[in-house]
Amino acid sequence: MSSGPQSGPQCGASPSATSPTQWGAYCALVRWDWVREMKKKTTLISMGVMGLITLFLFSFAIPISSTKAEILEDTRAGILWVTFLFAATIGIDRAFRNDAESGLLEGLLLAPVERMTLYFARVTSTLLFVVTLQGFLFVLFLVLFNQSISGEGLVGLIVSAIATDVGFVTIGVLISAMTWSLPGGDVMLRILLFPMLLPILNVTVEVADRAFDGRAPTAQQLGMLFAVDALFLGAGSLLFEHLVNDSGGSS
Repeated sequence: MSSGPQSGPQCGASPSATSPTQWGAYCALVRWDWVREMKKKTTLISMGVMGLITLFLFSFAIPISSTKAEILEDTRAGILWVTFLFAATIGIDRAFRNDAESGLLEGLLLAPVERMTLYFARVTSTLLFVVTLQGFLFVLFLVLFNQSISGEGLVGLIVSAIATDVGFVTIGVLISAMTWSLPGGDVMLRILLFPMLLPILNVTVEVADRAFDGRAPTAQQLGMLFAVDALFLGAGSLLFEHLVNDSGGSS
């Protein structure tokens, strides 16, 4: 069994178990998650393969031709975000499942850090995986579907995508903490997660559609995304500790 991260006074520094700080612990946990995943690459590879398969299926379902151009113009934003979400849910499902199966989760829960520190560190590391993957899939999407986007549209798309990802990952990691120990927990995660994402998905698809047309998102659209982020972050802060306790991770 490999050893888990310990707390440290600053990001990237050697962790100190004798005088832990929550910020140091947060930095150490995020760095540990990233380095571990970069060594194994299992989560990113699984997410990438799912994204590739989804994009290729859509590319065959909607072939590029003059007769299909109008259909593609109406559906490209939805195709992009369905691909993003299907791929990202693999990383979210593994947010705690891999650690639980390897026995590392028990050690993390016994570490001298607050549960909120563990939660936000796992949200941050998962968010980094998701954003990295989406950058790759977005370029592939542009190539496969022969699409282009203006500079202003790209900036609006990036801002809205990050805002969407924060809410998506925040609530997804919370649900992952609740379902990892359940039989069929990976299916249950998707059953619970996707309906909760409908309001934010509707807005972010509209923003992506505007971005492809070279238009920036409206203040109302961004306000909706930020409001959902705040709601999901609040829910995670209130519920995470109780969920991991009920799932078998007692202090």
